[in-house]
Amino acid sequence: MTEQPGQDPTPWELLRAMQQMRDDLRADFAALGARLAEMVTKIQYEADRRTDELRIKAVEDDIAQMQRQRDAEREEARGVRRLALTALVAPVLVGVIVAIVTGKLGL
Repeated sequence: MTEQPGQDPTPWELLRAMQQMRDDLRADFAALGARLAEMVTKIQYEADRRTDELRIKAVEDDIAQMQRQRDAEREEARGVRRLALTALVAPVLVGVIVAIVTGKLGL
């Protein structure tokens, strides 16, 4: 507005200022509408959250199953080691006992 001190704006200047304000408001509302269009609704958020919880639960179940399998494999390996040790030690022990018994009888 080109006004001098103490002079009121003309109706055309007021109209131009109002049109500028209206255009600014339209642009602001369009920007707000675009931002609101990008927002996720509460229903969508809750659905996504439930889906994520199901995925996490499935992963936790898989991990628990893998841990149980690992523990079972460890127990099986421990049993195999005991069996192998017994298979190696028993014949040696029997041989020593036989040698001792036959050595005493043969004297």
